[in-house]
Order: sequence, then structure tokens, then C-alpha cells
Amino acid sequence: MNDQDHAAFRRRREQSVQAAQGALALVRTAWIGESTTIEGVPGTWAPTPAGDGVALTATAADDISVDGRVVDGTVVVHPHDGMTPSRVRFDDTRTGYVLTRAEGVGVRIWDAESDAIARFEGFETYPYDPAWVLEGTFEATPGGIEASIGRSQGGERVERMVGTVHVQHDGHDLALLALGDGDTLQIVFADATTGDETYGVGRFLFVRPRRDGTVELDLNRAVVPPCAMSEQFNCPLPPAQNRLPFAVRAGERRPLLADAPVA
Repeated sequence: MNDQDHAAFRRRREQSVQAAQGALALVRTAWIGESTTIEGVPGTWAPTPAGDGVALTATAADDISVDGRVVDGTVVVHPHDGMTPSRVRFDDTRTGYVLTRAEGVGVRIWDAESDAIARFEGFETYPYDPAWVLEGTFEATPGGIEASIGRSQGGERVERMVGTVHVQHDGHDLALLALGDGDTLQIVFADATTGDETYGVGRFLFVRPRRDGTVELDLNRAVVPPCAMSEQFNCPLPPAQNRLPFAVRAGERRPLLADAPVA
């Protein structure tokens, strides 16, 4: 990748976090343990008996649509990560979906005109440096590796790592645990800049192994996690072996948000 490619990547990145369901648009995550209302949106929400979604009860006057149909009664809203995900629309700017996690089922509310989007001024980044484009190899682990990973809001969650990315840098032999998402790997890492020059939770790097198992790690594409842009996200923390003993002065440092206006 050259400077021009990197500039295009930066534009796409800024556009993605400002999208209608980008990181800056998430305004609420409500966990549904029993029949309840959610602040700011109409309807009554309850977990389904099978735990495979949320039952939404509303009237036509509430003007909530699920998959393009106005709700007048009770409908099941299927999870975003399921086989038949449901799309929820509240009004011209606000949308929602259901998510399932180990801790239960929840509803996320997104606002395309959120305060965070209005205040967003871009990302503070390091200058592009080709020296931070590293070559490594991916070692897949059949069945995955279960690891208990801390979360940005406290607690831990068991994650299944799909394998390890091996890479060398500055005399260090690194074995980085990676999460999987299709043919893409997600590496959650921290380094000597974390909490000082860069966002305190750590950073993410997404890479795609080649057919021969080699993988390019372009740390100029390291990004801050979504919890840097909305406190409604509960991001994974870097596992111990992904805490690098040197400074990675490449990629994003933190989002830039203008001060909120004084009321």
C-alpha cells in the first residue's frame, strides 16, 4: 500500500464510523431480561421464550416498522447475527437491531444524527510509515482456542480464537491471538503507546491471510475500537500475549470530538 491507497483507506474509515449504524451512531444498548420499555423509543420489549430474539409489542400509532412493516401487535425481532436478521426503524434517523451475547439478548438503538456524529472531527493518526507493513504467518488452530478476555466495561467473556499470527519485529518473536470473522482475522492489541499516545483500551487490526498462510500486517491500518466513540460498546481487551513490548507509532491514535455545547 502507498500513500494514495492509505488516504483512500482513511476516507473509507471516517465514512464508516459516521454511517447510520456506524460506531458514532450507537446511542443505547438495552439488555432485555424481562418485559420492559426502552428509554427514548416506543414499544414494549421482552425476551422470547426460546431466547432467540425479542418480542416487540407496539401499536400502529407508535410507527415502528420491522422489516418494512408497521408493527400493530406483537412481532418477533430476530437477532442481527442470526440467519434471518430483522431491521427495525423508529423514524427518519433512528434504527435498531437485536443482538445476542453470552450475557443475554439486547437491543441496540442507532441515531444517524447523534451528538457524536455532529461533534466528530476525524481521527488523530500517526503519519503513514511503510516500515510498519510487516509480513507474518497465520497458524490456524482446529476447533479454535478458548480464552477468557476482559472487557472495556469490566468482566470477562470467553472468546474462541481461530489461531495465531506469528510475526517478528525489532528482535521480538510475536505470537498474536486472532479472532475470526469469515476470511478476516481480528487482532486486538496494546503496545507501549496505549493509554498515553493512543486510546487506553487498545487498538484493532484486521488482516486477511493468503492461501499459503502468509499475512500482511499493515499497522498503518490499526484502528481504535468502537468503545472509543460510544460508551454503549463493550470492547474486548488485548489478551496478555497481544500486549506488545514496543511502541507502534502507526495507525489511529484516538477520535477527535469537538467539545459539547454548553447548555
